[in-house]
Amino acid sequence: MAFIKRAYDISRKKIFFCKSTDSLAKIATIMHTNNVGSIIVKDGDSIKGIITVNELLRQMSKNKDAEKTLANDIMSSPIITANKDLEINRLVDEFNKHKVSRMVLINKENKVVGIVRDIAVYKYMTFYKYDREVRKRFARDYLHKLY
Repeated sequence: MAFIKRAYDISRKKIFFCKSTDSLAKIATIMHTNNVGSIIVKDGDSIKGIITVNELLRQMSKNKDAEKTLANDIMSSPIITANKDLEINRLVDEFNKHKVSRMVLINKENKVVGIVRDIAVYKYMTFYKYDREVRKRFARDYLHKLY
């Protein structure tokens, strides 16, 4: 079994964007319709920031007018990016360094190609650790005789 070793392998590849002038209501609709927890704020080809579902809910709970409050007002900026080919172990270091829950992955041309969550990295690393342990335990002689 080949193990995933790069950030891109465990990322969400379908990325959703909004404009900095889009309302919270429009952003909430996009996120709900597509069942995503984050959306990237863009103006033309320029990435301005990111909005997570937690930030959206936080702002709406403060009785912000969902039609008048704009993406530009609530987005997190600057956006934290990582190379899509970054090894998982180094990606963990980046999450720890920047203290974010999501990292935007870019390719060599600086184009957005994915978003990876800290929890996805955690789940992968947990699986990988236990998978290695199970393989060690089942590598005993009696298994070879059974199969």
